[in-house]
Amino acid sequence: MAMLTREQAIAGSPEDKERYLKWLFVPHRNLDRLSLAVNRRMTAGAGLSLTVIVGPTGAGKTTFGRMLLRDLLKRYQVQIQERRHIIPAVMSEVDPADNKGEINFALLYNRLCSDLMAPSALDMVAVREELDEPYDPVKRSRIEFERALKARELRHLILDEAVHFTNSKTDPLLYGDLLKSLSNRTGFNLLLLGAYGCEELAIASDQLGRRVGVVHYPRYQQTEEDAKEFGGFLKSYAAEMPYKFGIELTDHQIEYMLVGAVGIAGLAADVLKTACERCSVERYPKWSEAKLREAMPSKAAQQKIARTTIEGEVNVAPYLQTDKEVDYLTEGQVRAELRQEKVEREALNGRGGR
Repeated sequence: MAMLTREQAIAGSPEDKERYLKWLFVPHRNLDRLSLAVNRRMTAGAGLSLTVIVGPTGAGKTTFGRMLLRDLLKRYQVQIQERRHIIPAVMSEVDPADNKGEINFALLYNRLCSDLMAPSALDMVAVREELDEPYDPVKRSRIEFERALKARELRHLILDEAVHFTNSKTDPLLYGDLLKSLSNRTGFNLLLLGAYGCEELAIASDQLGRRVGVVHYPRYQQTEEDAKEFGGFLKSYAAEMPYKFGIELTDHQIEYMLVGAVGIAGLAADVLKTACERCSVERYPKWSEAKLREAMPSKAAQQKIARTTIEGEVNVAPYLQTDKEVDYLTEGQVRAELRQEKVEREALNGRGGR
């Protein structure tokens, strides 16, 4: 589907405006830093590169995934034209856990096959080969996914909403099965996008821990430097809005959005979009500060967002690689921790037996 220009979106329907905004990418400092960090991890050599992008809800991780997908497809444009069967990059989404708290991996593999425009275990063409074995829907779906990987020569897989993995009760070994399906692909890149909590994938199992790199997508802080960068992003984003009226953001409005949106760029962009939509349906459409205030989070919502975000920033810090010296635990400290945990377990079991 061809991308719309701003002029086409202005003249188009509300659906055209929505499609234009979905694929609108406005660069800013934190996004540029994220792109650089991810590109450093993407390998053209052997093996699997697995990267988890973690950040606050509404930061723009999904938007980054779409941007990366677009750039990857452009990179392989010549190969795609010459070999029409290949799909070098695809973006999909992890569904929430089922009512038992488990990730439905059969559904995930079937969705990936669908995104690769390949047969899945749900199709009649996917015939069970192991007639002497009980039918295993997850195994059968994974086999079809591995076939699709090979047939489409997939090199880059972007999975959104990966926090559903860590929020589930699913055994991390099943994540390992997904990795096994990818590890034999030369120079394969798996990118997981998710809210705070996804970083726990890095230690879910030894198999995952050796492969996963965690990259943080930060918000803008309430400092002079960050406020300037945040304001520059908002003004650039406002200039791309698909409406005839102009949007003049004052310093006060930018500061209000920095605090109210907790410096989360994607959340602030959504506020701006909502405000513009409400302005556009007025009898005489024009930019209105009142509409901007109406589009902002409530006080209770902002407090919740701020607390969750700041807590997430604290929790993700130990998972990030750094150029600074790390205060690692010594063997003695680790042994002492293990002994203490054993004592606590025995004490707990003793209380449970009484």
